[in-house]
Amino acid sequence: MAPGAPVALVLGGTGYLGRAICAGLRDEGHRVVALARRGGPVPAGCAVVTADLSAATAPELLRLLTRSRPSLVVNATGALWEVTDSAMERANTEVVRRLVGALGAVPGPRPRLVHLGTVYEYGAPADGREAIDEDTPERPTTPYGRTKLAGTRLVTAAVAAGRVDGCVLRLSTVIGRHAPRSSLFGMLAARLREGSGVLRVPQLDGHRDLVDLRDVVDAVVAAARTRDRTPVLNIAGGRPVPLDGAVDALIRISGMPVVRESEPRATPRRDAGDSRPIGVGSALRVLDWVPRRSTHDSLTALWESSNEVPSQL
Repeated sequence: MAPGAPVALVLGGTGYLGRAICAGLRDEGHRVVALARRGGPVPAGCAVVTADLSAATAPELLRLLTRSRPSLVVNATGALWEVTDSAMERANTEVVRRLVGALGAVPGPRPRLVHLGTVYEYGAPADGREAIDEDTPERPTTPYGRTKLAGTRLVTAAVAAGRVDGCVLRLSTVIGRHAPRSSLFGMLAARLREGSGVLRVPQLDGHRDLVDLRDVVDAVVAAARTRDRTPVLNIAGGRPVPLDGAVDALIRISGMPVVRESEPRATPRRDAGDSRPIGVGSALRVLDWVPRRSTHDSLTALWESSNEVPSQL
């Protein structure tokens, strides 16, 4: 990459979303630096800086931003699976508080912030709407939704006050290459790869909005370009998908001969949310973005990568 190319700093850049975002920004001409708590695979041509964001203070983040001088910061950090509620609060809210404080203190031109939120921040709104759009009142029902909403509000308040140039992309359930085993479909793909002949599936209710990882990357790239001041944009597939049907589709794509069995109902999932359609009209208007990949495309990409170790992209 040319030395004069703009620098993009991707927080959580070695994670599931972060790696793909790093590759997309690299392909757009950025010099990409992935910031992560521990080293990990990143796309070819991207650098890695290790830092524990949950422990870093705002002054430490400011020094990091001043040294790297990014024109773009993407916050792809967050915690959902296999963590305590207090760890979730640190990752989803406190890290954002410190990041927003540091960005507001950067001397000279301030980098643009693209913060990744979640549609689970809406929770189960009781306003009678047929679809969820950005004006829907938020009523999160889980610690994940509440802590992510707190992070979103920190960003939007700083943008409204003129301290930060940025926006929040509220993502629905993201499916694509190298989905983590802790996620529902990543777990099911891994179980299918085991080839035991039996696929144990958690009890699934209703529908969810599923969006392709590649569509998410396209949205991040578009949000990095725009200077529109719309604070929050939904990034989603735009239609609810029956979860049982998506599981059956993954089984067909795998070609594995399995007997499907239901697991006993466990505790409620931490990503439990509403099954209504997620409106993406604002993203079309502001970013000229629409979801382009189907659920079948997403599940195929997931399956094809499910026996790979994430490495060079």
